[in-house]
Amino acid sequence: MALALTHGVGPAIAARLHRAFGSYLGAVTAIDGGAILTGLVPARIAAAVRSSVSRRLWVAELELARRARARFALPGDDDYPDILLEVARAPVGIFVSGETLGGLAPMIGVVGTRTPTPRGAAVATELAADLVRSGLTVVSGLARGVDTRAHEGALDAGGRTVAVLGCGLACVYPLENAGLAHDIAASGSLVSEFPMLSEPRPGCFPRRNRIISGLSVGVVVVEAAARSGALITAARALEQGREVFAVPGPVDEPLSAGPNRLIKAGAKLTEDAGDVLDELERAWGPFPVARPDWRSTGCGGSPDAACRAVAAGERPPSGVGRDAASEDRGGTVPLRRRVLSLLSLTPVSVDELVAGTGAPVAAVLSALLKLELAGEAQSSPGGRFVVGERCRAPGVKRS
Repeated sequence: MALALTHGVGPAIAARLHRAFGSYLGAVTAIDGGAILTGLVPARIAAAVRSSVSRRLWVAELELARRARARFALPGDDDYPDILLEVARAPVGIFVSGETLGGLAPMIGVVGTRTPTPRGAAVATELAADLVRSGLTVVSGLARGVDTRAHEGALDAGGRTVAVLGCGLACVYPLENAGLAHDIAASGSLVSEFPMLSEPRPGCFPRRNRIISGLSVGVVVVEAAARSGALITAARALEQGREVFAVPGPVDEPLSAGPNRLIKAGAKLTEDAGDVLDELERAWGPFPVARPDWRSTGCGGSPDAACRAVAAGERPPSGVGRDAASEDRGGTVPLRRRVLSLLSLTPVSVDELVAGTGAPVAAVLSALLKLELAGEAQSSPGGRFVVGERCRAPGVKRS
């Protein structure tokens, strides 16, 4: 705790001291006893550590943690998973509030821009919900945008989620997510390597990102600009030997630049939770919760019948693509099929699809994304959509 609270002692110096003295306790004891540290750490750092010890700063810090119902964990504790030790410059220790981290594995990171499009927000929400239904814990950074939607999607689906903060646990940032942080601690965990009262600073967030990827078996990037913190998380994931997944997007959308670039570099193209699980189960084996067939909705299962019906201007057969995980409440037709039934060679707007289905805009946009990726819908100028090539009768072209 003295090392964690000493200004100027980061993960790199802490690791150096650990190697030299065999343990953090050994290092602090030696420094406090006046050990000569020539070439190991600067004299000012040694003096700062001695000051932390003499002032007993950790006593006040532990009291702050206790009041916030948080605890401080070191490597080997249940709250400090072994997988986190694989991170370059692993944190000295972490503060945790909520469930024990060791009981939340396996975890999957879901990250992205702070200013997502309606499509990106909907995808993050739905993807996180599907992942927790399959037994994974969703990890993100509590930031605005994609992070917030990922946490909310996991909670709304009755799953567990972990938020890694770029500040102390007593200084939730952004402030509007204080309620969300409370909900996360009740069914998952809040995590930070920074002292309890640490305020958010720009340099804290890249450090935070390596813990998101470090706790996770893989990281999914939903939307991100060409230069984005989410891409830093993906880079850390690659360095740590984790799987990287990316949700593709329209080439004319700036926030698709990050995921599309990752896919070009070898990231797993991700249409739905099934793509993530297929890849992870090769290493982890089957997950404890049975998962639905993600591709059995829309034109899945019996695609030819549904696509022929749409091409002919008819509604798809009522039994096609029926799946409990994708149906609306009350056993109605899945939204993806309802959207598909409204598409033809005449362009229609999102507003028209919302009116025709009675579904929220975000849900319609999510359904359109899946249809586009499957070749069953196609974007048109002016933000409109037509039926995709896969669902057109042979020889029928868009005018």
